Amino acid sequence: MVLSIELQPDGTASLAYHAPVGWVKERVSVRSLEAWDTLLDHAVQRANGLKLQHAQLLATSCTTGWLDWLHGELWLLPDSLVRMRGGSLDSVVHSLSPGVPEHTATTVIGYDPAAVLRGHHTNKIIPFDGITHARLHRGLTASGLSMRMTDGSRHKLLWLSSEPARRILTDRLLPILGSRLIL
Repeated sequence: MVLSIELQPDGTASLAYHAPVGWVKERVSVRSLEAWDTLLDHAVQRANGLKLQHAQLLATSCTTGWLDWLHGELWLLPDSLVRMRGGSLDSVVHSLSPGVPEHTATTVIGYDPAAVLRGHHTNKIIPFDGITHARLHRGLTASGLSMRMTDGSRHKLLWLSSEPARRILTDRLLPILGSRLIL
């Protein structure tokens, strides 16, 4: 992983993380010399745990159950699903918008598994090889995926039916899980 940082005259810093699969760029506002020092320390520390991976955004309205009212993003990675919680404003915007377009391409994302799990207790990383049983269901307004894992834990992911997550997950999970997937 190669990290590039450039301070702009307008007080913003451009961070770029480079890896063989691609790169991820971020812009951060820097208001003081102390903020610059903190940014440098944080960027170097983050680069150590960051993985750049191809991923596909499946849903922006993903929750972890009927009592979880704050939407998050559901990403499909080569070996797992990742759910990252958004804020309350994200939930309002995503409940009113059409969601992820039907034909979403893969993109390179900066993915730090430890940071994702530390971010909120409803964030999830679900490895495909840990799924013993899964059920995809479609509803009028919400669709979802329920899973039982090899360690005995259970996960539920729900999203607006207008998003392409169910179709993409069917195509991706059927070859991996076979008879362990119920449609």
